[in-house]
Parts: sequence; structure tokens; C-alpha cells
Amino acid sequence: MSSRALSGIWKRIEIVGDVAIIGIPFNMSPEEVRPFAMDVMRENSKVRAVWGRPRGTEGNFRLSHYVHICGEMRSETLYRENGATFLLDFRKVFFSQTLSYEHRRISSLVRRGETVINMFSGYGPFSILSKIHGAGKVYSMDINPYAYYYTMVNVELNKAYGVLPILGDAFKRIYEVEKADRIICPLPERDEEAFEVAKQRVKGGGESFIHVFAEVKVNKGENPVKEALRKFKGDFARVVRSVKPGTYHVVVDVRV
Repeated sequence: MSSRALSGIWKRIEIVGDVAIIGIPFNMSPEEVRPFAMDVMRENSKVRAVWGRPRGTEGNFRLSHYVHICGEMRSETLYRENGATFLLDFRKVFFSQTLSYEHRRISSLVRRGETVINMFSGYGPFSILSKIHGAGKVYSMDINPYAYYYTMVNVELNKAYGVLPILGDAFKRIYEVEKADRIICPLPERDEEAFEVAKQRVKGGGESFIHVFAEVKVNKGENPVKEALRKFKGDFARVVRSVKPGTYHVVVDVRV
């Protein structure tokens, strides 16, 4: 394997608790990555398993496809981020280390006593960090029963007892709870639909916020941030990640 290829793989590795995840390049197979994965285990004594992840997600639960490469046949792990501890199985719940900055940024904006709705909570990072930063109540919704389970566990791990996990379709369950000061919508694939629902369930009055994660497609030379701000009439936006050439996930903060 060339030094250039090795360098590219090093940039694709994530350490999640005691498990390593390697983003598998388009032009490589899991077997070709295996020697590198074994080196990762030799050089990192705390790593007990290595999994490979081709790019992209699939299904209603937005789960990535993972391939076991070496080590223990285990994908559940304790993951520490932004001062909190999370138990998760990345094969059963949506997980992206790329979102760790947004977990911290958005939760740090939460004002003491706020009511927050997290429409697509996953294993609970936005919800639990929002509570840690002072939220009064956080309604934490997800249609994935494993996400509901891990959020329940993580509420206990972090003593975040103001987080209220709700199992079900957020587009429906959101009408069963009170209106919120802040709504988080981390589902880029259904950004417009989520934003329209959130506008109905946010308190408004100029002091409420919606954080919508948008999927933005642009032509060469166009700015995805400007396009997202135009589309949602936001106050702030930043690129979270590039999905593929010309397609970006952008978070937009909208004051309502």
C-alpha cells in the first residue's frame, strides 16, 4: 500500500470508546484495509475492535453499514464527548463524530430553564448536553427503539433527569408535547418538512430558535452556506460536512 493511501486512511479513523472505525475509501475493500486495522490495534492498547464503514447511510433510522475487520465482534461501547458519557451501539443508532462540535455549540446556546425539543435524538447527545447546559426540560424523540433505549441509559449515566425520551415518529409526537423555546432538527434528508413542523411548535416572539440541519446542493463556485441562509432565512449557518461533490449538510440557526 502506498504512503499516500496510508495517509488517506489515517485521516478516516475514529476512536469511539474502545472501538476504532475506519472509513473505507471507495477504491478499497475491507480486506485491503485489514493490515492497517491490525496496526491500529497494536499501536492503541485500548482499542478492542476495528470496524470498517463505507460512506453513506440507509433506511429510516439513517444507519451506516459497518463491516467487522478485526478484534472483538462488538460494536457497543462507552463514548465520551464534551464532558458527557454515552453508551451506544453504532450499528443500531445513528452516530457521527463529525457532529461533536455542533453538539457542543448548540447546547451551549441553551438558556437556563428553556424547554427544548430534539426531534431526532439518536442516542441522546444533543438532548443530554442541552440539559447539562441548563435546559429545564428536553423532549427527546426518535422513531428508532434502540435510540430510545440508549437515550434512557444515557440519561441515567449523566444524571440528566430533565431529558424525557419519547419513542415514535417526531413528525406526529411533537404535537403531543408543549411548545418549546428551542427545537433541534438534525435530519438533513427531510429538512424542509422538519422546519415547517418546528415552526408550528416553537413558542416564537423573536426569542425562540430552530436549529435545522439542511441538505444543500450547489453548483461549482456556489456557497452552500449562503444557499442555506437564503433557503431558511437564518441568522447563522456553517457547513457540517461534505456528503458528496456538490452536496453539503449545513446547520442553520433561525430566530423565530
